[in-house]
Amino acid sequence: MTRNFIFIFCNIFSLALLCTWSRAELTGRELLDKAQDRTAAAPQIRRVDTSEMAVIGADGQKMAVQKNVVTIEIDLAKHLARQTSTAFGQELIMIKRGDKAAMKLGSGPWQLPAGQYEQIAKDMGNLFVCEIETPEDKSNAPDWKITGSETIDGREMTIIESAGDSAIPLAQMRITKSMAKAIADPAQRPTVKVLHYSAKHWIDKSDFSHRRAIQQSRLQLTMPGGKIQMIQDMTARSESSYEKLEIEIPPEAREILER
Repeated sequence: MTRNFIFIFCNIFSLALLCTWSRAELTGRELLDKAQDRTAAAPQIRRVDTSEMAVIGADGQKMAVQKNVVTIEIDLAKHLARQTSTAFGQELIMIKRGDKAAMKLGSGPWQLPAGQYEQIAKDMGNLFVCEIETPEDKSNAPDWKITGSETIDGREMTIIESAGDSAIPLAQMRITKSMAKAIADPAQRPTVKVLHYSAKHWIDKSDFSHRRAIQQSRLQLTMPGGKIQMIQDMTARSESSYEKLEIEIPPEAREILER
């Protein structure tokens, strides 16, 4: 059960974290909004999300350490998305066309997503699911600051960071909602408190494309019953590119998508 929980939690919180760049205060708001618009309108996009999570028990010992890499490819014109990741040591591939999805785990057959994979399939291809479900407002908006610039691969970037712990309220709201979606039964759902959250984003000055994000968090998890508490530390990094890509659909997956 612990292994399953770590996999589910790593996936849903990575998504909640990587959605938290959507709005900003006046000094950074226009840049981040332009970056969101640029991403939403991009004909094709590839984003690689890398998260490293350590779960620390009440005795201070690390109970588990997990690294998860998720590659998301979207072809907007074809309404097509492909997502690859690792689940329980096996490659997980999902392909979605329109609102239909197919998945393949390890050497298993292509099949319809079910169970814990159903929600992942539902949200995949939508990079703004968190923004839609839990938008920023005056009560939770982070204090975004433009802190400098940097040249990456010949491109000049503007760097925007959340000030202090100002992003905690929004992160708390999004992880709470994501957890409720992933674990419907409240009796089986852990209580999560965000102790720390910070974010740093790189926006291309030439076209406002969002190129990189690094986000760090510390959470306190109380398992159902209140007897077991854990601390979870996570660093999440995303890298985005907008070059032409081709998403191939294997015949077995195509058969499922065309049902």
